[in-house]
Amino acid sequence: MGALAKLPIFLDLDAKRAVVAGGTAAAAWKAELLAAAGARVEIFAAHLTDEMSSLIERGAADGSITHVGSHWTPAVMSGAAIALADAEDEQEAASFAEAARDAGVQCNVIDKPAYCQFQFGSIVNRSPVVIGISTDGAAPILGQAIRRRIETLLPPAIADWGRLAKAVRRIVSDKLPN
Repeated sequence: MGALAKLPIFLDLDAKRAVVAGGTAAAAWKAELLAAAGARVEIFAAHLTDEMSSLIERGAADGSITHVGSHWTPAVMSGAAIALADAEDEQEAASFAEAARDAGVQCNVIDKPAYCQFQFGSIVNRSPVVIGISTDGAAPILGQAIRRRIETLLPPAIADWGRLAKAVRRIVSDKLPN
């Protein structure tokens, strides 16, 4: 195998706690992704954009997204599975990343790769079939173009096939040799 810029992994966030610092539209988009993956998202922000306010209202209905406080502290990292920030400046980005690292929590600071332990790529969602696309931050527009192309090739019904395969996997593996 050739060298990989990053290892693509799929993280199980079901019922796990995610910390999001920032009330911006960019933070709202990432918080929505975390909630879609099953995380219980806690938002720490003094000011909320319309996008974030709307997301919190929708998420509050099922408890997946809550506005916990106006400011994050290092203590909020305890017990979190993942942390994300839309930091206003380099100092906040560095402090957030350090607090997450100290707590053993993987973190991402939006648009500040020096403080990120992971990246978000483009996603083709036909859950349970999920395809992640990364350009290692070099060309996000290229990643989006690839995503659009794959979406045209992969029908939405592939999700039904994925669910069926999951439902019969044990039965099939019990009856057929490897």
